[in-house]
Amino acid sequence: MVSKIFQVLLEIFEHNRNVLKEKGWIVSPENSYEWWDGLKNAEEIIISAILVQMSRWEIVKSKVEEMRNKGLTDFYRLYNATEQELYDILKGINFYKTKVKRLINISKIIINLGSIDKFYDRKLLLSIDGIGEETADSILLFAGHKPNFPPSEYGRRVLSRVLGINIMKKNEVKTLVEENLERNVYEYKLLHAGIVTVGRAFCFIKNPKCEDCILKNVCKYHLEKIHRDTK
Repeated sequence: MVSKIFQVLLEIFEHNRNVLKEKGWIVSPENSYEWWDGLKNAEEIIISAILVQMSRWEIVKSKVEEMRNKGLTDFYRLYNATEQELYDILKGINFYKTKVKRLINISKIIINLGSIDKFYDRKLLLSIDGIGEETADSILLFAGHKPNFPPSEYGRRVLSRVLGINIMKKNEVKTLVEENLERNVYEYKLLHAGIVTVGRAFCFIKNPKCEDCILKNVCKYHLEKIHRDTK
């Protein structure tokens, strides 16, 4: 049952690519990096995954573009940059000084590994300061093109309402998806992008905009609300 609903959600997200794009997700080929609002490579996704924590995406994207223009999305150049140089660019992002230190540390790790491909190891990622499960799985999926579904608060909220179940923890979202959807990189990317889009655009904690939501016809929360209102 859950697997069938996931397939329906994927179809809806496919037909609403324009809505996803408005929220920073560009539906692209499986191994494209442009899913993250047109970013160009794995390095930019890794950097932005650190910077976006507790920060607005729009600000982060502009900072990553500035880093790109200065050649600082290359990990060798990033590692050799001074902290002050990076502070000057990233000022305006929440906790930017801490994030600068984390980016320099990640650069060092990748350089020492000798290959960015060796960085795509979930155990390694989770051992690095500043990388939790959502960030690790986002890096694996969108930078490494690995079939790891990121747990997220948006996923917990949206799927709880759509499925009509009480998902208590973000990790339960990851388990639910990976147990009910084939480990397909494209489908994982599309499902995550779609769920986050719905969470940002319609499925608010309070007063969700159900009437405008692209999932309203399959969402148990909305359908039950209609039933209650018509009694």
